[in-house]
Amino acid sequence: MNDYEKLLAEFENEINFVFDHNLPDKLPAVLIGDVIYVNDRLPFNQAISYLVEEIGHHKTLPEGTNIIDYSKLYNIKLENKGREWGYRKLIPYEKLKKFINQKDSVTVYELAETFNVTESFVEETIKLYQRKENML
Repeated sequence: MNDYEKLLAEFENEINFVFDHNLPDKLPAVLIGDVIYVNDRLPFNQAISYLVEEIGHHKTLPEGTNIIDYSKLYNIKLENKGREWGYRKLIPYEKLKKFINQKDSVTVYELAETFNVTESFVEETIKLYQRKENML
């Protein structure tokens, strides 16, 4: 079972997942109520990144909250909270640290390949740990 399937299995009792090839390209995934719609045309490493972010929103948003309006600072804060949940879920600090410590040097590409996510997901995760935890 790959990481994507593990995420689906872990949350299948609290979230419904709909895989839809008709979602607009600019909307790779969206949480509506307790349903996450995922564009099924996405490459695996992108799909898992968006899926975990939407699960993060499900886990961290107050019930019934709509964060679509980014002109509100509170909504931006909630958006970031969901993303951070996803970063921590897919790339836990201890696993990241262990991988980095096993090598003389590590590239973002290697980390993305190891954790099956995009390079930008890795970069944002590292920024999170540096900013929030003063780690790495």
